[in-house]
Amino acid sequence: MAGSTVSILMLARGDAPRASRSREEIERYLATTGFTFEILVLEESTYGPALRRGISEAKGGVIVVVDSALPYPVSAIGDAVAMIESGATDVVFGARQGRGGEPGALIRWMLVPDLPDTSLRLQAFSSPSAKLVAAESKLAGDDCDLEVGFLVNKYGFRVERLHVDTSGGGKPRLGPLRGLAAAFRILLTNRNMGYRAARRCPVCFSPEVWTCAQIPGNVIRACSRCKCRYLNQFGEEEETGPVRRVLRPHPVATYAPEQQHSDPARGKTSRRRIAALRKQLPAHARILEIGVRGGTFGMVVSPEYDYVGIDRAPTVARSARARGLEVYCATLANFVNTGPPFDAVVSFHVFENMADPHDALSRIKELLKPGGTLLLTTFDTEGLLYLLTERKRMAQNFRTHLILYSRSAIIELLEHSGFEIDAIGPDFEYRDHKLLRHIVAGRWPWLAPLVKIILKVLPDPLLAGTGSIRILAKRRAGPALNVRAIRSAEPTHAR
Repeated sequence: MAGSTVSILMLARGDAPRASRSREEIERYLATTGFTFEILVLEESTYGPALRRGISEAKGGVIVVVDSALPYPVSAIGDAVAMIESGATDVVFGARQGRGGEPGALIRWMLVPDLPDTSLRLQAFSSPSAKLVAAESKLAGDDCDLEVGFLVNKYGFRVERLHVDTSGGGKPRLGPLRGLAAAFRILLTNRNMGYRAARRCPVCFSPEVWTCAQIPGNVIRACSRCKCRYLNQFGEEEETGPVRRVLRPHPVATYAPEQQHSDPARGKTSRRRIAALRKQLPAHARILEIGVRGGTFGMVVSPEYDYVGIDRAPTVARSARARGLEVYCATLANFVNTGPPFDAVVSFHVFENMADPHDALSRIKELLKPGGTLLLTTFDTEGLLYLLTERKRMAQNFRTHLILYSRSAIIELLEHSGFEIDAIGPDFEYRDHKLLRHIVAGRWPWLAPLVKIILKVLPDPLLAGTGSIRILAKRRAGPALNVRAIRSAEPTHAR
């Protein structure tokens, strides 16, 4: 961290001697940290324009906005810089303990939950985030801080709070009435497209996306139109260019034995799935499975059908071939079908890992013959089980997934990609008792003894709901619809 460059933007207040002492104190402190730093003084009477000008002139990799009165310890500046330099966040807002000087609950509800504390005026930004937000902000007074908090959420930057001790100074600069008026102006500007559009939803291309949660190293975005959730991550090479969405999969997680499905449970689940598909298939049909995993589904269907599987993990593909299955180490993008078109394509909780769902469905359609069947299972963000557990399991849901779909979004996506929905319903899987006991003990320990007694009289494995949906769709003949043209003509979502 010794090579870090820091730009300090100091708000010049009326007390010139106090401002001079604060500047000297900041310089002495930063000299002990080893930072390469600069201090730029802003005029309070024109706070918004001065802030934008200061950020545009700042040369540091981290930009910190401080109050010359320093109502907090000078070490808070170093803490904020360290949080950003560590890569843990893009933006840091200083805050008192217990939300002392933050905007009221009504203003946070109107805008976003994380807004700067206007009584402290301690904010730190990575250089790319500061320059984007400053370029889009428009307000001139102290309400510019509310606009900054709104914009960093709009554009998907990670925000963390830094709780600091105060020395009694620092009064809120925005009263309730001024804060509400500023919130209305910000919302009206956003509605009139006064700000640059946010990165669009990868499913429906809507700009109505917002940060719904933060997980380690990433931000989860929610689309207000299609109700999907997806990862949002910035590329490290994007220093000054336009911000764009980059979806990156996480490494495949490893699980303890009690967290895994047993082979009997997987086998019964696979037989249940092929039973739902059997009515759609002719004898000796060709089936392609995307994402083989343990190869259980292939072992169940290969005696009856011509089975082919693909998986991007070399170890999984080798393990499946060792069991006598025709499995290739490939992704959907680079897989080449050397035989006739497939009668069916199946994908079980793999579609959530594909960064471009439109391209994926287009490739699946090319692999299917006209009238061929697509069977896929995926999470449902509109389902009751997901809504009840979303907050607690947010990080776990996105450990390997990139996009989680709502029922209405996946239906619309399939129909606009050249498929016709044949059946849709909840997806049930068989779970062995060991896994169920582990789940209950981890979430509701007080309920574990009772569940253990109940499970003794129930069959093992047990059929259970997972909060997912199972969709059967058939490929229509002819080209897919122009989805982007549809989005421009149909801005509303038929529910």
